Amino acid sequence: MTDDSFKTLMLETGVEPTNRDVRIRPPQKMSSEAIKTARARAEDGVTTLTCHGLSTEEPAHMDKNKPLEYVAYGVNRRVLVLLDEAPFPAQYEVDLHGHTVDEAAIAIATLFQAINERRLTHIRIIHGVGQHSKHGRPLLKAYVNRWLKGNPDIVAFTSARRSDGGVGVVNAVTSGLFDDRWGRT
Repeated sequence: MTDDSFKTLMLETGVEPTNRDVRIRPPQKMSSEAIKTARARAEDGVTTLTCHGLSTEEPAHMDKNKPLEYVAYGVNRRVLVLLDEAPFPAQYEVDLHGHTVDEAAIAIATLFQAINERRLTHIRIIHGVGQHSKHGRPLLKAYVNRWLKGNPDIVAFTSARRSDGGVGVVNAVTSGLFDDRWGRT
C-alpha cells in the first residue's frame, strides 16, 4: 500500500490525521541563566518564616565524603541489611538539589507527614554533596543527618550504594517496618 492509497483509505473511512508532533521530546534542560539564579538563591539562603518545626541552626561541619549511618537506640543493627538492598525499594523520594535550608526543611517536614499518613517504610533523600554550596560544604547533608536522627519514626538510615548516588543520597527505614523479626530489644 502506498502513502497516497493509505491517505485515501483514511479519508474514506473518516479518519482524520492529527496535527500534533508525535516525536518523543527530550526533557527540558534548564538554561544557564536559570541555573545561575537557582544557585545564587541557594547560596544566599534567604530565610523565610516557616512553621516546619525543624532546627535550622548551623550544624557541625561534616566531611562530604563520609557516609552517613544511624541505627536508633535499642534497634538491632541487622536492620542495616535492609538498607543495602540493590535496588533500594524506596516508596517515597525527596530531591533537595538547589533547595535553601528552609526549603529543604519544608520538604523534609512534608516527608515526615507522609510517613505518618501513608505508613511508609522505605524512603530516599537525595541531598547532594555540597559541590555547589558557597564554601563547598555539604550543608544539606548535615541538616538531613540531624533531622532524621531527631525523628522518632526513623529507625535507621545510611548513605546509599555508590551506584545509587553514594554519599549524596540517604536511604532510610521507618518504625512502620517493625515486626517481631526486627523488634526492639
